Amino acid sequence: MASRDEGSSSGVVLGNVYVAVGSDGAESMTTLLWALQNFGVEFKYCILHVRQLDPPEFARQNMNDILDAYIQMCNQAKVSSMKIYAEMQDVGQGIVELVEQHCIRKLVMGAAAHSHYIEGMTQLKSTKAMFVNQHAHPSCEIWFICRDYPVYLRESRSSTSYPYIATSSEPVSSFVQSGQSTLGSDNSASDSSEVVDNLALVQFDGLERSDHSSETNPVPAVHQPPSSAAERSNGEELCEQLDRAMSEVTKAKREALEELIRRHKAEKAAIEAKRKVGALESLHAEELSRRINLEEMLEKERERCKMIENERNDLQMLFENALKANEELSANQASEPSSLNLQDQEVVTKFSFSEIQEATENFDPSSKIEEGDYGSTYKGFLRHTRVAIKMMCSDSSHGPSQYHQEVHIASMLRHPNLVTLIGVCPGDWALIYENLPNGNLEDRLSCRDNAAPLSWQTRLQICRDTCAALIYLHSFKPRGIAHGDLTPRNILLDANFVAKLSDFGSHDVLFSSGTTGDFSAVSDVYSFGVVLLRLLTGQAALNLDEIVQNALDDDELDAALDQTAGQWPLEQVTELARLALSCCEIDTSNRPDLRSEVWPLLEQIPTLCERASSSDRSPGEEHTQPPSYFLCPIKHEIMEDPLVAADGYTYEAEAIREWLNGHNTSPMTNLRLENLNLVSNRIVRSAIREWLQSNES
Repeated sequence: MASRDEGSSSGVVLGNVYVAVGSDGAESMTTLLWALQNFGVEFKYCILHVRQLDPPEFARQNMNDILDAYIQMCNQAKVSSMKIYAEMQDVGQGIVELVEQHCIRKLVMGAAAHSHYIEGMTQLKSTKAMFVNQHAHPSCEIWFICRDYPVYLRESRSSTSYPYIATSSEPVSSFVQSGQSTLGSDNSASDSSEVVDNLALVQFDGLERSDHSSETNPVPAVHQPPSSAAERSNGEELCEQLDRAMSEVTKAKREALEELIRRHKAEKAAIEAKRKVGALESLHAEELSRRINLEEMLEKERERCKMIENERNDLQMLFENALKANEELSANQASEPSSLNLQDQEVVTKFSFSEIQEATENFDPSSKIEEGDYGSTYKGFLRHTRVAIKMMCSDSSHGPSQYHQEVHIASMLRHPNLVTLIGVCPGDWALIYENLPNGNLEDRLSCRDNAAPLSWQTRLQICRDTCAALIYLHSFKPRGIAHGDLTPRNILLDANFVAKLSDFGSHDVLFSSGTTGDFSAVSDVYSFGVVLLRLLTGQAALNLDEIVQNALDDDELDAALDQTAGQWPLEQVTELARLALSCCEIDTSNRPDLRSEVWPLLEQIPTLCERASSSDRSPGEEHTQPPSYFLCPIKHEIMEDPLVAADGYTYEAEAIREWLNGHNTSPMTNLRLENLNLVSNRIVRSAIREWLQSNES
């Protein structure tokens, strides 16, 4: 058994406080801090530890390092310290044995693990704590601590004294080492973050002596001769000086401990304040960046609203001018009905209602093509010709004026890319137009009724035809005409997929070269840009300009193109896509002019198609190939005299006549032909001649 601590430290010590520590450094640190805060600097602190027998060497070294850390804490607090450690199989029994061997009067130990602590807990949770509480010597006063809170206090029974020699059924080997006193050392390097919130120091009524051996081994008194009065006076004076010095040292130690606690609290507050300042600075930077972004977005929205407001004002002016022109036209029609009817009669053919009724099979619902705001359109067969009959609503207040307006404009216009007005039925407000067998572009883009998708060559040709029709309308004399409702549904396709505009005379949008006229023209330019984008992508018009713009910015235009149209010539199509986006500019002043800027590019479409397809030809093939609709479906040769049969297809005259000598069915659909009439296709013939001349040159 090792002897009691013989190390001494400077200063006056009132007694010893023993602090039992375990292998968990964090929990034992709080136990030691509680003892330092509540007993103060007047006591000497003995670090007590019991470990299992025969630990590994690395575990023994680790525990020595931990005990040295506890001694360092005591040094920083400027109190005397020492460490006592022992090895025994049972830790609780070892603590009880050390209490007996060292006559411990004051013991501080843990009541439970921190994870088992419950606020307001008053019962011991640790088996070691309960064992020590039951078996430790009655004279030992024990404080059981958990998380800096005293859970339980076992008071001492002072009537019971320690025996002179402690006995045990299992001897325990203990080792005592003195800690270094730090009463005069510099503690400026202390960085102990374990010192937590200050607790009020516990005041004790009496002081106990740490040297308990005098209670078990009383030393016999030695009789000395009485001293003189002078010697007694000097002794009393020395005792008073010693008492005053002890009081000053005790006060200085207490003030040093309080200053240490205040300093750590100030450091903790400073660190927390610094953390809050950093968080606030980061939050301020985020808010500032968000505010800048919002201001930029707000400025863009303001500019956009301004442009929309300007366009709305222009539209309002256009609408007012259109109303005024409509009123003037209605007044002229009311004052000169005979002259207008005479003019219409001279230009177009008149049909009777019975003929129209027969052509539509008494307006059979299956013959209805569409129904609009001004009436319904039926397909029929009139005088050996397929026609589209538009019946105006006679009971509508706008029916008569709309009829005269459309007849007046349509009868003046003749162009290969405009639907031709064949005749009228004035008494029943009916208009008879040529019927185009391939329907409208909207249905073909959506592949309605399982129709084959349009090839990219056909789509580019449709774009060229549409632009040519718009240029013709805008440059019409004496006043230009704006279509006003250019959509894929109003672009019709004949048997050879030649595009023709319809409904161009139904909106009363005549204009001059003034502001209103310019706005009407650029409105058609915008609609043309949307149609071109739809031909390229095959998608709906919603946000289509943004989709194509993003594809161009990311150099991924090929992914946005309609892949059902075949292998697009990407270089040429990229230029067309940029042209379409410029037509869709919100600012009307930035939109291009159809004649001077758009048409020169579209005029090269046949050449672009030829270049794109020539890369796949062998060296022996011809340099140019005609468009597919220039070839006869029977002979597969360029037609010299193209004729349209009753099935809507165009054939070479010699080939179709030879076919009809022995057949009454279509050579393309194998369906029975309604008649054997043939009509000359002058438009295709003219296009073939132009193509042949360009190739010869």
